[in-house]
Amino acid sequence: MATEKPPEKDYETEVSKAVKSIQKIVKDVIKELENQRELNTTAESRIAELTRELANKTATNERLERTIGELKESADQTTDLMVKNKALESELNAIKTQLEKMSDTYKELVTEQEATIPVQELLALYIALLEDVFYAQPHAKTLFLLHGRKKEMTRDEITKTAGHEATAIRKALGDLARANLIDYNVETGNAKLKKRLYPT
Repeated sequence: MATEKPPEKDYETEVSKAVKSIQKIVKDVIKELENQRELNTTAESRIAELTRELANKTATNERLERTIGELKESADQTTDLMVKNKALESELNAIKTQLEKMSDTYKELVTEQEATIPVQELLALYIALLEDVFYAQPHAKTLFLLHGRKKEMTRDEITKTAGHEATAIRKALGDLARANLIDYNVETGNAKLKKRLYPT
C-alpha cells in the first residue's frame, strides 16, 4: 500500500501573512508612539503653563506681602503721628490758655481802644520786659529746673545746672518765693516747687 504524500505548504502565502501581520503590529506601534508624543507634548505644554501661573502667583504674593508690610508701616506711622498730634494739640491749648491770661492782664492795664494789640506784639513786649527790664532769665531757668524730675533742689545744684551767677540765682529764688511759686529756705538753700505751672 503506497504512503500518501503530505500536501506541500504554501510558503509564499505564509510569508505574506506574516509580513502583513508584522506590518500591522509596526503600524499599531507607530500609531501608539504618535499618541504618546501628542500626550507628552500636551503634558509639557500644560506643565509650562502651570509653571508660568505659579511664577505669576508667586510674584503676586510677593507684591501683596510688600503691600501689606507697607500698609502696616503706614498704619504704625499714622498712629505715632496721631499720638504726637494729640500731645502737640494739648501743648497748643495750654499755650492758648496762657496767652488768653496775658491778653486779659494787658486789657486791664490799657483802655479798650488800645487793647487791640496783636498777640505777637504782646509777646514781644512781655519778653522785652522780662529779659531787659526784670532780667528774668535766672527766674525762668530756676522754675524750669524745678518742673523737672527733681521736685526739690539745693541752691548750689540750681546754680551749677542753670549756668547763671550765684547772686542772680539767689535773687531769683527770693523773688519766686515772694511770688508764692516756690518754698525756699534761705538757711539750708533748699528750693521746692509750690505750684506746678504746666504738666511734665
